[in-house]
Amino acid sequence: TGTTLQIDIENGSSANVDLSALVGTDDQGLSLSGNTLTLEDGGSVDLTPYLDNTDDQNLTLSGNTLGIEDGNTVDLTPYLDNTDDQNISGSSLVGTDLTIGIENGTSETIDLSSL
Repeated sequence: TGTTLQIDIENGSSANVDLSALVGTDDQGLSLSGNTLTLEDGGSVDLTPYLDNTDDQNLTLSGNTLGIEDGNTVDLTPYLDNTDDQNISGSSLVGTDLTIGIENGTSETIDLSSL
């Protein structure tokens, strides 16, 4: 409760631990100066070793192949199966409700009075 932790002991008694001295001790501000990341309450990290630009990659596209500089290629052919090709299969207007059917799917009703 609050900053007091009650610990129940197996024999039925309990002990209370005052945690108020710990309140606010876990907040840490960060600052960056150049390549050094510094913690408010002490400690720092030199980030220079991570600035070697090994993550600099260019992408190329040749036909259906995506090329990654200094690395692999990805064949995009499996994603060109046109499964997203959908036709409108029919529509109906009842009052101000327009219902549009989608091929191999469901239908969607739009209330035209709100437009």
